[in-house]
Amino acid sequence: MTQGESGVSIWHWLHGSQVSKARPGAPFDLLRDELGHSSPNSLPRVRLVGIKHSCLAILLFLPLVIGQAQEQTVLLAAHRSGRVEVLDPDTLQSLRSIKVLPLADEITSGSGGLIFLREGLAPDFRGCCALYALDLNTRDMTKVLSPVADIVVSPDGQYLVTQRGNVGIESFDTQTLQPLRRIPRSIAPGVYDLRFSPDGRLLFGASNFPAPTLDIFDFGERTLIRRLALPEDLHIVGAWVGNDYYLYGYHSTTGELWRVNADNSELEAPVRIILPDAPPECGELPEQGLLSAGGRLFLFEGFGGKGDGARCSRKKLTGGVFSVDPQTGRILAHLASDLHFASLISSADGKQLYGVDVRDTTWTSVGLVRLDTSTGEVLSRRDLISDVWSIHLATIPNGRPTGDDR
Repeated sequence: MTQGESGVSIWHWLHGSQVSKARPGAPFDLLRDELGHSSPNSLPRVRLVGIKHSCLAILLFLPLVIGQAQEQTVLLAAHRSGRVEVLDPDTLQSLRSIKVLPLADEITSGSGGLIFLREGLAPDFRGCCALYALDLNTRDMTKVLSPVADIVVSPDGQYLVTQRGNVGIESFDTQTLQPLRRIPRSIAPGVYDLRFSPDGRLLFGASNFPAPTLDIFDFGERTLIRRLALPEDLHIVGAWVGNDYYLYGYHSTTGELWRVNADNSELEAPVRIILPDAPPECGELPEQGLLSAGGRLFLFEGFGGKGDGARCSRKKLTGGVFSVDPQTGRILAHLASDLHFASLISSADGKQLYGVDVRDTTWTSVGLVRLDTSTGEVLSRRDLISDVWSIHLATIPNGRPTGDDR
């Protein structure tokens, strides 16, 4: 159907602006003029059938459009003084500021406007850490568990997993906040960096305590399906690139990268990664962060941890982030080398990175930047108040009020 055929009348029927100003037969007049027929009853049957089917198709499509319009992507930035800033992901400007409990140092999101925060322990909120759920609809906070380490939400937003040390893995329903069947310590003895597979079926746990180990769990069955040991001199982290899980083990300025197949009982031969422009070692091993975006891996040396002041000055650290080909381990680019990141996250389409740039070890000078993953160009930036920050991209229901919650 071309624009000059019955699609013209369907548009006017749906929008009504021009039709409402004309006589009742106006929709058919438009078709009569286009098709050369004198009355609605003389229209060819095939045209009327086409109109019905087109209207039906558009009406079926409308709920999808409306559903998409009811959600928005925002950048959440939590800081330890006890606030969550809701930011525009393009400009990084504030949309809203929400008061939460003190010592907020990790943030993630579930579905339906629920976000999860790791915060201080009551009553003085000086100890670490408790897990809270914040409902953006009511602004109510609910304590879920304490103490906790990292918090991870499944790809479908329905499940949350966390740990209270090397005592197994806890899981919760993100809607009801009720505890679900856990993975006991006898099956999961490590302290893990946990990552769900894209389909949510598997849970990969990279552990450096008591020894470098990768445990792979069937999340639905709460069973261990594979345990892979790593060389003891490595510190390991993992990340998904599409449907492939990569495990990175490093010491000093060199590392090894494995592509992990959950069906194999042993790891295949790794590729080696050597970071260029690396400084001489100065004290304890610097922590390296790993994430994926746009089919590539990104490596960076984290800055702003408790040991950084004694370990190295900022000028002695390798700044920026390295883009890595996951299949060969080749360094593709060194981006934003003048920045020093405490954390980095990727946009859903992999075209942008968001990073917390820490300019000194006391976090008295902090910035937030948005980078192009291909060129490293800084697309937007803003200064943050002096504090420790964590960030997360979230999809939340539309129509939330702007302004500060005091």
